[in-house]
Amino acid sequence: MSGALGGSTLPAPARALLGRIGGWWRGGSFTAVIAMAARASSQLALLGVTLVATRTLAPADFGVFAIAAALLTLSRTMLYTGPFEYVLKAPQADGPAVASAGLAANLAVALGWVVLLCGAGLAAPFVFRGPGVALLLFCLAPSNLLAALAGWEEAMLLRGQLVRRYYAITVVTEIAAGLGAALLLVLGWGLWALVAQVYARLVIFIVAYRAVLVLPPLPRPSVRETHKVLAWSWSRYGSVMVGFLANYSGDLLLGAVFSPAASGLYRAGNRVVSALADMFVQPAGLLVTTGLAAERARGGAGDGAWLRLSGLFGALCWPALAGLAVVSDEIAPVMLGPAWAGAGPIIAVFCVARMAALPIAVASSVLVIEDRQNRVLWIQSAAAIATAVLTLALASQGPIAAAFATTLVALGWAAALAVAAWRARRVHGGALGDLALLVLWPTLATLGLAWGGRLLALHWHLLPGQTLGLVVPLGLAGWCLSLHAVRRALRAGIAALGR
Repeated sequence: MSGALGGSTLPAPARALLGRIGGWWRGGSFTAVIAMAARASSQLALLGVTLVATRTLAPADFGVFAIAAALLTLSRTMLYTGPFEYVLKAPQADGPAVASAGLAANLAVALGWVVLLCGAGLAAPFVFRGPGVALLLFCLAPSNLLAALAGWEEAMLLRGQLVRRYYAITVVTEIAAGLGAALLLVLGWGLWALVAQVYARLVIFIVAYRAVLVLPPLPRPSVRETHKVLAWSWSRYGSVMVGFLANYSGDLLLGAVFSPAASGLYRAGNRVVSALADMFVQPAGLLVTTGLAAERARGGAGDGAWLRLSGLFGALCWPALAGLAVVSDEIAPVMLGPAWAGAGPIIAVFCVARMAALPIAVASSVLVIEDRQNRVLWIQSAAAIATAVLTLALASQGPIAAAFATTLVALGWAAALAVAAWRARRVHGGALGDLALLVLWPTLATLGLAWGGRLLALHWHLLPGQTLGLVVPLGLAGWCLSLHAVRRALRAGIAALGR
């Protein structure tokens, strides 16, 4: 009876199909699907909160939160680099000692950021108009202590290669926190609904991670090991700081030079594009990092799988952003509301900037794993200076000009990091050719048909909703047709996931 239940009586084709499904389930392909689905649900939850916020908050109020959230993002990013990465790639023999030191280092950094954000809150009324930014910074600063613990638990989870559990927890947490924030916004909580969301998601992460983690016996953190972790992390913190300036100069300078309302318009457009791009950028960077870190911990050498993996995600990310850029003027009023129609051109410009985010994420992961984090720091420093100078020069022209400044620098930033990563981890030319095929053909096909549909919509004087109904299916058809032309490179990318 047990043999029958196990499938021994099934026909041979059915058993073969079950075997292939089982192999797909165990292999990297299914992990990638989970990663993108999890990131999609997270970004949809974030986008849903943004859409509710744009309909319940004025652009100025949303801009106040955008400015405070930009500073909070800087502190958060530092808690997910440095010790986080050091714990992730430490040799197996040093795991427990490094884990203890990593937790101590992360908590020390978090405490420092609580103090720094409170200091920024004291200075905020002299830089930005009104007291709103200062009050939010005081309320959000203590959340860094929770983030330090959540970040350490996440590193331990990924170190154990529990990627699927990590993404499952991410889905549940982001959806729960997003629904809670949306409900509070509808009930009239205003900006405090967004503050509650920050704390709620951290608490859920901490509890959920701990529920699935099986930690080894951890020794008391030694001062020497903790200092070693922090010393290694300094260059990564420098990278985070300059990367923050490169990514958020627009928010801060528009808020100071123009108004919080301009900053809100800029951030809302960026948020729409990021919700789409991060479904692919974050999983690509994470899977490249964990895969290369596992190879490094085992002492193995790579075979270019990371490059084919990047192409696979690029075949999804770049066409989607190209299609979004074509319909940006229709998306803005439909998604954000009539008051946010001016965000359309900003969305189109940011689509190009977020295309650059994929090579930036992947190349940075390669360089960090290869202990070339200083190279990342220097390139990001140049990008940050260029962004600050260009944004400062153009901020008085409004948010669209600031978005152009960010995009131009992002393209140069991506090119420089890609060259550095190629030199640090060379692979044969076939992998580079697969990367180009997987990214360029689907992007050009999607852009061509979507733009053709947009021209038809303009000729027929279609309404925004009707335009979307015409352009989106045409763009999707172009992407599907292009897959036949890249089928060999596509199979190579899927095989890289399986390995």
